Amino acid sequence: MVLIYVGINIGQTIVLFYLWSVQRNYPPARDWAIGSFSFATGLFLFALRNVAPPVLSEVASNLFLLPGLMLFNFGVVKAAGRVPPMKFGLVFCAVACAILAWFAVGDPNYPVAVIVHNAVILAFYLYPAYVCLRAKTATGNHTFRLIGILFLMLALACAWRVAGGVFGLTFSFSPTLPRLFWIATSLICFPMITVLLTLHTSQRLQEEIHAQARRDALTGAYNRRAFIEFADKEWSRSLRQGAPLSILSVDIDHFKSFNDLHGHPTGDAALVEVSKSAQAALRASDIWCRHGGEEFIALLPDTSIGQALAVAERLRLSVERTTIPSPSGPLSVSVSIGVAERTARHESVTELLAISDSALYQAKAAGRNRVVAAAQKAPAPVRIASSA
Repeated sequence: MVLIYVGINIGQTIVLFYLWSVQRNYPPARDWAIGSFSFATGLFLFALRNVAPPVLSEVASNLFLLPGLMLFNFGVVKAAGRVPPMKFGLVFCAVACAILAWFAVGDPNYPVAVIVHNAVILAFYLYPAYVCLRAKTATGNHTFRLIGILFLMLALACAWRVAGGVFGLTFSFSPTLPRLFWIATSLICFPMITVLLTLHTSQRLQEEIHAQARRDALTGAYNRRAFIEFADKEWSRSLRQGAPLSILSVDIDHFKSFNDLHGHPTGDAALVEVSKSAQAALRASDIWCRHGGEEFIALLPDTSIGQALAVAERLRLSVERTTIPSPSGPLSVSVSIGVAERTARHESVTELLAISDSALYQAKAAGRNRVVAAAQKAPAPVRIASSA
């Protein structure tokens, strides 16, 4: 039975190493793979207890088994969004291994060794169970709750194994039943946990791909596709709740000339720096998107025209003060911004965007490096940046 358990753990190790190869940038996957390998090695050495000396089958096996179980379970804790106490865990394992070594070869005492060994394992089951059951996950995602329940089942089996094997609390069942129940529970729960972790990693990979598909590769701002998703959502909410909604149309002044003069690499650097400074000037609830070329859009939920003008002016000043690295030395650019707010006469986001674009053209025509609201007839003059 133990050899079957070892074989299943080796299979899990192979699966988890493959999972790690796919998700190299995901630390929990590394912990699962290395921890599972160490745990399987410890089980294999323990399975040799009838043919190998205690130093190998009991002392050396625990040096692999307990740290491996800790690393695997701490990887689950990381995946659930918590930082496990790694240093404490290593010290805990070292102390436990020293105690078990003493009761295995120093002063052999099987009952005490069983109690200590299972107490450590029980602690390593209860901790991830607690974390997984309290993990904050997306609505409808019960992966970690299921993992937490499986760890509780393992903890229950481990506790009954000690109660039945050491204290004889079998509750009128066969004396061998607690040990068989522990092995059966392990054979069922660990493969299920591996499947659930694989599912979690797959879901995470899909979320990463989806997030990357919504971002501009150069600036990190949301792209046009993401803007449409956010705009439709905020437009519907604005209609339902009667909440204000504003849009900023932002364009880098004289960008074509800047590109021609300083080269495309410096032009790309300008796009990146402008996007960074703009996002720093925006609020957490605002949505910043690259619409194409040197054109950007900011979607401002719950924002009136007056508030939007203040945000736009802050953004303009932030960009104006930003320096752009180049082979010829620091450079600067400026932006022109058009502002529009949704009203009852607007029928769609497309119409509102066209109005903010019209205000942007007014800002360009009036000298650039300024903010113009769609309702304004004459923009206020603003000092133009020297390198715009």
